[in-house]
Amino acid sequence: MTKRYWNIILEEMMEAGVHFGHGTRKWNPKMSSYISTKRKGIHITNLIRTARFLSEACDLVFDGASRGKQFLIVGTKKKAANSVARAAIRARCHFVNKKWLGGMLTNWYTTETRLQKFRDLRTQQKMGRLHCFPKRDAAILKRQLAHLETYLGGIKYMTGLPDIVIIVDQQEEYTALRECITLEIPTICLIDTNCDPDLADISIPANDDAIASIRLILNKLVFAICEAILVIRNLQTIPTFGQNFFEYVLEFIRDVSKTQIGEEYGALLPWKIIQLPHGELAAPTNDINTTVALALLTSVAYFYAVPIPVMFLGLFTSGIQALIFATLAAAYIGESIESHH
Repeated sequence: MTKRYWNIILEEMMEAGVHFGHGTRKWNPKMSSYISTKRKGIHITNLIRTARFLSEACDLVFDGASRGKQFLIVGTKKKAANSVARAAIRARCHFVNKKWLGGMLTNWYTTETRLQKFRDLRTQQKMGRLHCFPKRDAAILKRQLAHLETYLGGIKYMTGLPDIVIIVDQQEEYTALRECITLEIPTICLIDTNCDPDLADISIPANDDAIASIRLILNKLVFAICEAILVIRNLQTIPTFGQNFFEYVLEFIRDVSKTQIGEEYGALLPWKIIQLPHGELAAPTNDINTTVALALLTSVAYFYAVPIPVMFLGLFTSGIQALIFATLAAAYIGESIESHH
């Protein structure tokens, strides 16, 4: 996993209140290595360790997003619900921000059945088919749709188990965390001073009660995901080996056409405009074998090298072949007539 710089600033985390933990009476002894001190009965989290683990989490999600993996963000507490939804929509991730239904991942067959029913009801509602039912049945279906929208609206496009799960509060989402552990799904978890840091794959010690703290951590993770998506898009614009090869072939054809036909027409097209010098079609080049080679290579090169829709490519290459082979036929007929005379 490649390490990158994610611009994690300690002063910014302090302003967001990331360092504030729970009271000294409510703490997990396993969190002692993540706590720097205590002040006025409250544990203070070591922000240097927070920045370290947050950077590792950003590296993990960046690598996962660059490989096309699917993410699920879970945060059902009222303080985190809106931040979770906004972050997930921004990063095009799935999310659960209302209530975690038991067995949502471990009993994926049932969840998938509910999602299919949800999609069918949404389709019927958009097409206006719910009004075709009796009022009582339509009201029941609308209530079912509203219920499914509340609890499954964030995962309505999820077609399989997620590859990485981001959990906002370990205590609140303990059921979701246990399901991920059972299915061996990598997890990134925000942990406060009352949590167990050994449960998640990457535990980020931070304040999981303050909205500003939750938003800051999620923004860093979402930024890493978006960066990976942008990198993928930029890489896709780079020509592949096949396209480079056929572009090289196309350049070779153009060079040959310039020497056989001339600079005026060869710079644009690998054949000469059909002329009628003596009432009959003349061959595009002086050598008939060169004309055949140009016809075949031009068809292949233009089909693979020019990035326009295939339909237009087919029409284009068909026109080339029709013109050139018609010219060849006329040239052979003309040569046979001359030899006969």
